Amino acid sequence: MQIRVVISLCASLLFAAGPVYALGPLDGELNLNLWNNDFDADFSEADIDAGSLTIDGDIWLADSWGLRGAYYQSDLEGTDLDNRNRVQLEIRRRFLSVSDNNFLAIGAGIEDISLENRESAQGLRLSLEGRIGLVGAVYIYGRAGLIPSLGDAGNFDDISAREFEAGVRFTPFPFVHFRLAYLSYSLDYEDTLQDRSVDTTSDGFLFGVGIHW
Repeated sequence: MQIRVVISLCASLLFAAGPVYALGPLDGELNLNLWNNDFDADFSEADIDAGSLTIDGDIWLADSWGLRGAYYQSDLEGTDLDNRNRVQLEIRRRFLSVSDNNFLAIGAGIEDISLENRESAQGLRLSLEGRIGLVGAVYIYGRAGLIPSLGDAGNFDDISAREFEAGVRFTPFPFVHFRLAYLSYSLDYEDTLQDRSVDTTSDGFLFGVGIHW
């Protein structure tokens, strides 16, 4: 299910990117990343290395409205959150936009996360992103996301999440870029089987390569 979603998402982004010259001022990018993250929960001293492959992309129309999609896969075998995968899709709006790489943007959309025993949860996602251009084709960025409620799924009640990413992107070749970032994702819920509140965090450095147009 999750794999089909991300394939459809990437295909949609690439299809939209195809007629760039026909549609006018349409900008976008597609990225493949390695997220070397560590998973830990407040009820355990275990620290699990959960290196993940991620895909994300976005499209902007006339430096105003945009669409962003992302897929994250983490192998958390041996925990209650076995194989936690996430899919994000949101519409964004720029404000205080000075140029392609100098702006603030707000977004709203949906987030889907897989849990144990093929359970999944969905909820409203809100986001804020900012970019600041530096010398040449380099910019720094920060992105924050809040998912106030993902509802209930199995023995997970009152699920909520928050996300933060900050990094730098540089373009050594035309249409090709690299980025180095730090990404943190926290998931909170009530465990009805153990009758306890649980706070979990996955964080670590992210290395990415992508194309843009």
